Amino acid sequence: MAVVDDELNDSPLLKQVLGDALAPMQRFHDKLLGEGVERGIIGPRDEDIIWERHILNSAAIVPFVRERLTTDGQTATVADIGSGGGFPGIVLAACLPQCSVVLVEPMERRVLWLREVIDELHLVNASVLRKRAEDLAPQSSHASNRHKKRASQGHCHGRRRSEEGSNSVFGHGSSTLVTTRNGDSQQTVNGPESSAAMGGESLARVGSTPSAPETFDVVTCRAVAPMTKLAGWTLPLLRSGGQLIALKGRSAQNELDKAAKEIKKYHGVNPRVSQAPVAPGLEETHVVLVDKR
Repeated sequence: MAVVDDELNDSPLLKQVLGDALAPMQRFHDKLLGEGVERGIIGPRDEDIIWERHILNSAAIVPFVRERLTTDGQTATVADIGSGGGFPGIVLAACLPQCSVVLVEPMERRVLWLREVIDELHLVNASVLRKRAEDLAPQSSHASNRHKKRASQGHCHGRRRSEEGSNSVFGHGSSTLVTTRNGDSQQTVNGPESSAAMGGESLARVGSTPSAPETFDVVTCRAVAPMTKLAGWTLPLLRSGGQLIALKGRSAQNELDKAAKEIKKYHGVNPRVSQAPVAPGLEETHVVLVDKR
């Protein structure tokens, strides 16, 4: 392993921010430093700022998730969308062991990385789901959107729909149109086992928990997509009363303004931007918060 001088190595700030999670986060840091660049998890310019840019930045989300813990059992179910190298999901799972964290990531090499990290850090409260965020929403949400779309099309093209109904991919209860990850090609899959029929590991569960809930108390993400897309990917995953907590840059408010219609469409309320301290002396980050009606 190359000797890299990260100015936060051995800094008391690490213990101050991470607390009991410092030990597993030190192992995470060392794995990122030793393998992260070669495996495409971090960039070569990140090697000497792993603590600040990735680990402490991810930890800035922890106080917001902690506020969502239920008062009775002090637990919460969390979906981390587009986990990538584990930011913020791995950090969150280490800092809040009472939370059940599902890391959602579509890329195979990153899924393998996340699985290794979970095993090496002994994060029994974390698991990995290989799936695209846009394909994760509960079936009822997809069905509702399809129904609205069909109703709109039917209003304008009633006669044509009547003539072609038997040929529609949604015309029979046993057929579904799915989009595969490789090449974004489309195929029609028959029967209730359509998700399994997609084959391979494209929708495979990798981790310690056998199944993921359909809805979550909290959905988190970092640097995944603009809010215009995130709203449709994340808000359907939240239970009523749940919250989206997204780490964002300085354009966070502008993103919210542009996504107002999408947020409302997916039953999001009270969208706002909050400053998120990283550590004393370090630049703050921003968190977008959206509640689910």
